Amino acid sequence: MSVASVRHLDRRSVLDAVDWLCQQSVEGIIAIAPKSAMAGALAEASPGIACVTVGGGSIDAVPSARIDNVVGARMATGYLLDLGHRTVHHVAGPDDWPEASERLRGWRAALQEADLPIPAVASGDWSARAGYEQGQRLAADPCVTAVFCASDQLALGVLRALHEAGRRIPEDVSVVGFDGALDGAHYLPPLTTVCQDFAELGRLSLGLLLSQLEQPESASTSRRQLLVPELLIRHSTAPSPDLYGDGDPPRTRRGQRA
Repeated sequence: MSVASVRHLDRRSVLDAVDWLCQQSVEGIIAIAPKSAMAGALAEASPGIACVTVGGGSIDAVPSARIDNVVGARMATGYLLDLGHRTVHHVAGPDDWPEASERLRGWRAALQEADLPIPAVASGDWSARAGYEQGQRLAADPCVTAVFCASDQLALGVLRALHEAGRRIPEDVSVVGFDGALDGAHYLPPLTTVCQDFAELGRLSLGLLLSQLEQPESASTSRRQLLVPELLIRHSTAPSPDLYGDGDPPRTRRGQRA
């Protein structure tokens, strides 16, 4: 097994990485491709070599294994709406990342389906700093009671901004992240998040690659494996304050959390 890393998510870097791997006489390539341009470069650079992409950047020419980000975002948004929140604000990831676009699409679809207002969205990078900056804007709006963040790191920044503004979590504002990062259990409060099963994603991607190697004549170049994520409920979410006034959320709700 050989591993090639790229510093930049661009076509030239992918071409160089594939060329290096081919020099190692690899039989197949599994590429973590968060951007579609990377998947396109992979298809161009590796004719005749079995390839699989993992992540949001996928194209029809290369089989892929990926998380169903749309379903995950709908799941998170729907959960907040079920708690009685009148709408859900969204802190999005970078515009040029398919995963961010898919999570944005799922969030918007859930609000449209519920016929509820769709707040304005501001995109940043995936960092806690970007979440903090957007969190300061959200914290200043007393109407904000629920926030869905496109990553756990963004959620971390939002949590800090809300704390600094004196907004209680989850009594005043509920926050949900996306990723299922291990340290999310140690945020203050522990973060409700959409969990991605990366181990299963790895198994799916390897299975796709082995299928191509074992039966190349029957391998479909358009095969897709979508993995549905799970919602892990912790203590950063609660029923809307409109439902319980100025007191704490009902204890029965707290008892249902992980």
